[in-house]
Amino acid sequence: MRATFADTLPHDTVCDLLALAVPESGTLDRNASAVDKHLGGRLAGAVGADGFTGKRGRTLLLHALDAPFRRVLLVGIGRGADPETVRRFAAVAARQARDIHAKRVAVTVPLDEAGGAGGAADRVRAAAEGAGLAAYRFDRYRTDEDPEPDETVVLARGDRAALTRAVHLAEITVAATCRARDLVNEPANVATPTALADLAREIAARDGMACRVIDLDEARQMGMGLFAAVAAGSEQPPKFIVLDYRPASGAGASRTVALAGKGITFDSGGYSIKTASGMATMKSDMAGAAAVLAAMGALKELAVPVRVLGIVAATENMINGRATRPGDVVRGLGGKTVEINNTDAEGRLVLGDAVAFAVREGVDEIIDLATLTGAAVIALGDHTAGLMSNDQPLADRLLGAAKASGEQLWQLPMYDEFAEAMRGEITDLKNSAGREAGAERGAAFIGTFAGTTPWAHLDIAGPAFSEDRKGPPYVPLGGTGYGVRTLLRYLEPVPGK
Repeated sequence: MRATFADTLPHDTVCDLLALAVPESGTLDRNASAVDKHLGGRLAGAVGADGFTGKRGRTLLLHALDAPFRRVLLVGIGRGADPETVRRFAAVAARQARDIHAKRVAVTVPLDEAGGAGGAADRVRAAAEGAGLAAYRFDRYRTDEDPEPDETVVLARGDRAALTRAVHLAEITVAATCRARDLVNEPANVATPTALADLAREIAARDGMACRVIDLDEARQMGMGLFAAVAAGSEQPPKFIVLDYRPASGAGASRTVALAGKGITFDSGGYSIKTASGMATMKSDMAGAAAVLAAMGALKELAVPVRVLGIVAATENMINGRATRPGDVVRGLGGKTVEINNTDAEGRLVLGDAVAFAVREGVDEIIDLATLTGAAVIALGDHTAGLMSNDQPLADRLLGAAKASGEQLWQLPMYDEFAEAMRGEITDLKNSAGREAGAERGAAFIGTFAGTTPWAHLDIAGPAFSEDRKGPPYVPLGGTGYGVRTLLRYLEPVPGK
């Protein structure tokens, strides 16, 4: 769905659905009051008759006769109007628009009366993001596609250039997030390691990046024993993918950031096999890789000013006569030996080699994303990712980017004891140390390969794939694209710098 900015008055806007935010007091703000006056007091009358109080998420839909807009939707936003509240308000409007087959939707952004954090540009961007993300559907395999809105017009007053840019940034972010969603939603027989490599090559050719795809034989020759061990049981050829984005200024880039994504395109658990229900959504075990590829595809359009190395360790985790067995010992790219005592703890193995590769490339910082542990879901639930890092300034910057983007991220500790628990009895490391502190121990294993390079790990096992409607209204069932918005906020240029 296309998003545009307009500074026309709401009651003069031609659209199929005009969405107005109402705070929890139930009192119509200046914009809604102007529309109400245009409608002869019908909004205020309907609010009073229906007992509409502006409670967050509640809606009231009215037809508008003899007006430029066909319908009016009042959406309760609760108390305040920070960017995330605006993002959810616009998402509710977009969902309603789809249900009533409205083609052109206008969203009036609360800027003055509601107060709250963030300036006009932040809220306009949030509104465009919320509407665009909520309009997403993965229906390419259905023959009965439902129509969706063609355009969302974000209505606000302010600096036209700044607000137009805010909508443009939102469109880039939404497109990248939806690309990641598509990748996660594709079945495992379509989104294979080879398909991910082909997509990386397309991104590289379009945006002028270097792209290197390392196959299994080369990975073994390079010493990527951890990646090769996970790939050993699959008939699908694994691909270790490296995209190299350099800003237009070339050598003037201030730093190099590595993004590493876990790309297990299907996870059976290997010989430590999952249950049938545990395998049901394992096509989503490449959500970290999807986020990295989608983010890499948006860097040029955002004019990101730093060099970014996108690394995707893509393979299936399957079972055959060559598959790795519990108890096997392998050596990773960083030189450390690992006893694989649980073949279902494979994500940390492929990321160990990915992080070691990034260190070898001399990057300044590393951010990895992975659907790594069920322990993170138990600790933080279905909508929040866990952040673990060896560098607090890096962690703080990521937390700030996540807050600005509306993605829920919570920092978990990284005590020395977690790394100590991952030490092997006959090797440098073992890949599993029981259920206790599972998220932190898994992260500590990966962090071992980062050494002293600033590194952050995002365990996205909870929010990467949604199986219910209890999350934010812009989050669909299936792949959510979690992490893309945080990465892009983290990397995009800061205005005025």
